[in-house]
Amino acid sequence: MDETAVKGILFACLLALIQTTTVAQAYEADIHYSTTYVLARAVGWTGSDALTIASANQGVDENQSTIAALEVDSVSKSLHQAEKNLRFHCFSTTNGQTDKISADVRKVMADHLSRPSDRIEELPGSTARLIALGAALHCQQDAHAHVGFGGSCGSHSGSCLGHTFETFLDQVVFGLLKKHFFNPDHPAVSGERLLETLQGTARELAARRPRATSIPNKALVALSDAIRGSGLELPDDVRLECNRYVAGKWLFDFFQTGVSHRDTLEKLGPEVAGSCRNASLASATIVKIPAPRFPRLKADASPYLVRADGSYQLLAHGDFDLGPPAIPEYGTRKATMQLSHWRQLLATSLVAHIAF
Repeated sequence: MDETAVKGILFACLLALIQTTTVAQAYEADIHYSTTYVLARAVGWTGSDALTIASANQGVDENQSTIAALEVDSVSKSLHQAEKNLRFHCFSTTNGQTDKISADVRKVMADHLSRPSDRIEELPGSTARLIALGAALHCQQDAHAHVGFGGSCGSHSGSCLGHTFETFLDQVVFGLLKKHFFNPDHPAVSGERLLETLQGTARELAARRPRATSIPNKALVALSDAIRGSGLELPDDVRLECNRYVAGKWLFDFFQTGVSHRDTLEKLGPEVAGSCRNASLASATIVKIPAPRFPRLKADASPYLVRADGSYQLLAHGDFDLGPPAIPEYGTRKATMQLSHWRQLLATSLVAHIAF
C-alpha cells in the first residue's frame, strides 16, 4: 500500500472520529430544554406539546445535521464556522454592537418564526409545526447568547471561531478556580441578556397557543434571577441538572394550587440544596420535567418522519444524520471536516500533518 493510500485511510478515520465525538451545546439544555418546557406549560401548552417543543429546541444541538460546528479545509488549514451556525444558532455575519442583536440575525429569527406563524391547534397534524416552533425558539434564544460574536472569516460568512476560544478558556479556568467566567452559553455568565431571552420565548409560545395564559413579567424576572444565580461554581453537567430543578420549582410556584393532574410532582431531598449550592431547593416541591424525546432532524431542521397519530421518529443514541465523509481526493488535496466540540480542535494539527 503506497503512502498516499495510507494517508487517505488515516485521514478518513480521523474524520469519522471527529464526526462521532461528543457534540457541543449552544446556550445549553437548561435554557433550550428545561426552561422552554416550563415556559410552554406556563402559557398553557399541554405536557405532551410542551415536551415536543422543548425536545425540538434542544434537538437542534443533538442532531449532527444542525448542531453548531466549525469547519476546516485541508487546503487553507483555516477554521471557519459552518453555514448552519448562521441558520440555526443565530451567529451574525457582521461585527455589530455587543449589546444588540444584529439586523441579519433578526431577519433569520423572523424567517424561522414565520414558519409556525399561525396558532397551532391540538391535532395530530400539528406535531411538525410544534417541532418547527421548537427549532425557531433555539435560534431566538441563541441570538441573545451570541451577541458580539459576529464578523467574517476571509471569504466565509461569520466569525472564524464564534466563541470557541471563550468556551475553551472557561473550561481551563474552571479547572483551576472552580468558577465559570467566559462561556456565553452558560446562562449565569451571559445573565444580563437572559431576561430578554425568556421574555421573547414566552411571547412566541403564547402567540401560537390558543387561549394562552399570559406570564406576568415579574414571574419571568423571578425565573431569570433564579437561573442567573445558579451554577457558576458547578460543573456543567451538575448545573444542567440543578437548573432543571430550578425550572421545575418555578413552574410549581407559578401554578401554585392550580397544578394540573397531568403534571408529576417531585419532592426534592434536603441534600439537593447542598449539591446545587442553592438553598431555595432544600426540600422543595417541583413539577418534574420529563425526559426529552429528541426528533431526528434533516439538514433544514424539519423532522424525518411524523406519523398520523402525531408521534415522530426519535434521534437514537449515536444516530447521526450525516455519515462520515468519503475519503477525500488527495490529488487535489481538498477535504473539509466538521468540528462540533472544542476538544476536537486538538486533533486538527494531526489531521493537517497526515493530509499533507
